[in-house]
Amino acid sequence: MKKLLFTTSLGILLIFLVGCPSEKRIIVGNYTFKTECLGIGNDGSQTLKVWGNGRNKIIAIEQAKKNAIRDVLFKGISDGKSDCDPRPIVTEVNAQSRYEKYFNDFFSDSGDYKKYVYLVEEKPGEVVFPDKITMTYSVIVNVKRAELKQKMYQDGILK
Repeated sequence: MKKLLFTTSLGILLIFLVGCPSEKRIIVGNYTFKTECLGIGNDGSQTLKVWGNGRNKIIAIEQAKKNAIRDVLFKGISDGKSDCDPRPIVTEVNAQSRYEKYFNDFFSDSGDYKKYVYLVEEKPGEVVFPDKITMTYSVIVNVKRAELKQKMYQDGILK
């Protein structure tokens, strides 16, 4: 009887010890972070807090920069301060897939997106989900909205 009670207690203890941490990782890993407006500059640029994922810090920060440009172009910025223009630059439905080759080149590692975004501040203390596969970092970036809009006009994306 004591052996059965001991074995059952040990089994329940192992279930709690092994089962609980993995559930927490799944919840944290599936959480999505939204881009937030922190303010605007005199030149019309937007300062944003944005998140990026990657295998390492460098890749995650570059992904965050791309996410900032994508949000300004296609989604608009509605979270954070109300200073930023909540409207996206490109309002055409499915524009990213319609001009797929253009945007694939634009967002490539050597693409033009780098001309319209620069890192203001890295938030190394805000590593959210480090594991063996991916890391999530938040960074503060500045997006040159007016110049980006002009680029879309020059390249025929906006009419």
